[in-house]
Amino acid sequence: MLLQAIRLRNFRNIVEAFVEPHPRFNVLWGANGQGKTNFLEAVYLLSAVKSFRAQTNATLVRFGADEAMLEAHIDRGGWERIVRLDINERGKKVFLNNNAVRSLSDFFGTVNVVVFGPEDIQILKGSPSERRRFVDRAIFNSQPGYAVEADNYEEILRQRNALLKARSTDRVLFETYDEQLVQYGADIMRRRLEFLAEFRPILRSTFQSIFDESFEADATYDAKWAEHVFTEPSSRETLEGMLVDGLRRTRDEERDRGFTCIGPHRDDLATSMNGRDVKSYASQGQHRAFVLAMKIAEIRYLEERFHFAPILLLDDVSSELDQQRNRYLFDFLRARAEGQVFITTTHRDYIPLDEDVRSYHVAKGEFLDA
Repeated sequence: MLLQAIRLRNFRNIVEAFVEPHPRFNVLWGANGQGKTNFLEAVYLLSAVKSFRAQTNATLVRFGADEAMLEAHIDRGGWERIVRLDINERGKKVFLNNNAVRSLSDFFGTVNVVVFGPEDIQILKGSPSERRRFVDRAIFNSQPGYAVEADNYEEILRQRNALLKARSTDRVLFETYDEQLVQYGADIMRRRLEFLAEFRPILRSTFQSIFDESFEADATYDAKWAEHVFTEPSSRETLEGMLVDGLRRTRDEERDRGFTCIGPHRDDLATSMNGRDVKSYASQGQHRAFVLAMKIAEIRYLEERFHFAPILLLDDVSSELDQQRNRYLFDFLRARAEGQVFITTTHRDYIPLDEDVRSYHVAKGEFLDA
């Protein structure tokens, strides 16, 4: 997977930019607020259509402009693709090889990107939604159709919650929504459990390489609403049965509270180190090492699955890692046979790369070779 060239127009603070990046390492350095993360966000948008940070369509367009345009030339296994995204306050339009994309399910998977930013360092200390997001992004990268399944579930959940808030007594409509919630919810849970079955051994080996073999890491799927922790995949019938039982058990509670109390939108990724909960017992350094292991394991998982490397976006993570973990990260990146990487930093000297690298000084939305 190679980003050969990218053109940005009226995106965030970037008026016009054209970059032909190095096939291996690209360092974007400069003061804060100059456009470094905006560049990474543009690359991510060309993969997922959604941003990795909070935004509305209007905030993506440069102030005073009507529309933003992002365009990239992508080499995927020797096949070149041109990906374009037009953005205005009303929405986004996606183009592949100059043809409008009618269904995003046909587009997802064209560009595979993994992002690692400062907010990821706190993923284990944050809310369950942040850990679900990590799992869902990894699944989306490996199985693009998952995005459509997740959207289906979110739409049914939204409609069902609206019915609960309105205190509706429409039994037929509730039964219809319940049936769809169970169907889509089981799909989401099944995908997550299958992903974790492949991801867990990679995480364990990665974590031990960062520490040593006396440390054992693990990640399990915690469905708190069902009081069940999954360590292995489960059948669709079993998952649907759990959801049906959960809806039946919480029917009165849902009507009182006005929202759906059970389902994959309430689940969590439970992490442990030597059998002890990371969130409660790990030190700050161990927290960061665990997250680093999760991100590296995600990259290794995708490389094993696709037999090529995804594009990696590192947003100022060197400032968040201690010297030992930062060295391990860059030793891992250098040791890979291939893989394009974009790295942002406030100071070029923070990035220990001297070969196969191109540096850009970023100032006021401009990218200058440096």
